[in-house]
Amino acid sequence: MGNGPKQKSIGVTSKEKEKLDRAKHLYEHHTGERTDWGRFLGVLAILGLGTLGIYKLVQGSRKDPRVLCPACGEQFLMAYPDDFPTAVYIRCPNPECAVELVVNFGEP
Repeated sequence: MGNGPKQKSIGVTSKEKEKLDRAKHLYEHHTGERTDWGRFLGVLAILGLGTLGIYKLVQGSRKDPRVLCPACGEQFLMAYPDDFPTAVYIRCPNPECAVELVVNFGEP
């Protein structure tokens, strides 16, 4: 038995599975990413929390690593690998702000 992360089954109905399969297909078609279920659900979760206003949602660009915090106005640079997901969770690096952000690198 390997030391890698364990995957848990998530109980879904066949109708829910159809919806999730369709959403994953649309996501992959739109972004050009082929992704596993964990990464797909993680991106959807943080984007959903950003959309609900739990995190601040900001638009990013794969060509420009600068991000502007909407809470404090500080601009900062993000370092990321070539295979980073469509959206990432970060905290504003300004210690007086430290607001939780979701940076969406998908098309606006």
